[in-house]
Amino acid sequence: MAWLAGSALFLAGGAAMACAGGTCRVPWIDAAGLGLANEWRMSGLDTFFAAVTWLGSLWVLVPLAVLVAWRETRRSSLRAGIFVPISLLVAAGLAHIAKIIVERPRPELFPAAVPMPADWSFPSAHAMQVTAFALAVVLQSRGEYLVAKVLGAAFVVLLVGASRGYLQVHFPTDVVFGAGAAIACVFAVRKLLVEQRSFS
Repeated sequence: MAWLAGSALFLAGGAAMACAGGTCRVPWIDAAGLGLANEWRMSGLDTFFAAVTWLGSLWVLVPLAVLVAWRETRRSSLRAGIFVPISLLVAAGLAHIAKIIVERPRPELFPAAVPMPADWSFPSAHAMQVTAFALAVVLQSRGEYLVAKVLGAAFVVLLVGASRGYLQVHFPTDVVFGAGAAIACVFAVRKLLVEQRSFS
């Protein structure tokens, strides 16, 4: 529960920075980040990041999580098998609850490169979801090629996070606080499913 509480507190800290006193504003770091992303805009990158951003979508991650769960259940146990999908769903659930509570509007500083999502901005659900999935997969991995897996997971997380700012659908702080909260979510699920099993 401490990890889950830490995740919620981390999101609360980000929300307080962006929407202090219930009034949302644009901190200088968000304005600078979105300004830099806008300067890099070109049609080729628009297409690339519009495709890459789907790697943080539940439409992509849920089927992958089910496949990982099926493989791990066959190799180990049901509790170990459901670690990745449960981590993903907890992070996604927390992201959408926080969106409803914080109600931070989407960025409007520069034109978006894709249709603007209809829900609130803080935190980035794509960033939370891909971080939770990638970290859970790495934690579940055996020692073989572990460094390559860590680097690959970090690269995908960074790409998806960058895509949300580049496309102008999220503030940088939405992405950073979302990813940080997802890390704590994964360790909370790990404590519940994996480490408790080892003591039982």
